[in-house]
Amino acid sequence: MSRLFKKSLIASAVFAAGAAQLLGTAYAAGGDFSLDFVAAAPLTYDHTTGGGNYNQRLVGRDKDIVESLEGGDFACGDTVTFLTQIRVNAGAVGTQTIRVNLQFTAYSTGQQGVALVDNVNGFSAAINSLNDSGNVDNGVQAAAAVVDGSEIYDGAPFIKPTTFYRSVLVSGLDAGDKIVLRTDTAIACNGQSPTGNMQARLASAQVVAPASDAISTGDQTVPFKRVGDIKNPPPPPK
Repeated sequence: MSRLFKKSLIASAVFAAGAAQLLGTAYAAGGDFSLDFVAAAPLTYDHTTGGGNYNQRLVGRDKDIVESLEGGDFACGDTVTFLTQIRVNAGAVGTQTIRVNLQFTAYSTGQQGVALVDNVNGFSAAINSLNDSGNVDNGVQAAAAVVDGSEIYDGAPFIKPTTFYRSVLVSGLDAGDKIVLRTDTAIACNGQSPTGNMQARLASAQVVAPASDAISTGDQTVPFKRVGDIKNPPPPPK
């Protein structure tokens, strides 16, 4: 290889790198993101509305978050809040939008009678409260919206293995951001006595704008244990 040809290759590489840097917003990078999927600590919020904060990620039923849920902390009809902290690398270029794909078991692993379902009387997804110290929002303000048509069941609730699916777009993600996505489900009961467990799952995520790229999330789950301990609502007053 001639010295002139080598110089030409080096010059081309330098030019390409410079062009990529100048046009950085045209190149999405899944490696810019890390996601942490957990549940809001169940003793910290009103189960009729959902809530809680990621804050410093202190683990405990009365602290910030939990990595598994217990049936005895909930009743039929309650709202269950899940939180995903989205961290963006400090070296990320431009403002990006990602899609977060979630799955919830609309059945129990043992005898049927309980399901995690769409909370039709509340909201599905949002950036968590400004009071959540787990949020650090630089540059463009982050926003969340459920993907149209993504909230579906692949069968009938209370019949194994029916799953409830929900995908959320999170936009306005800039370098150094730490954004807490909140998503709520409801506990549906059909009057039977369930046994076993349920589960919430962060199935996958990907950058969707300004270009597409996969985000490595692993297979993150929040087990919902001992569903037989979920309380029945009190009877209406006579």
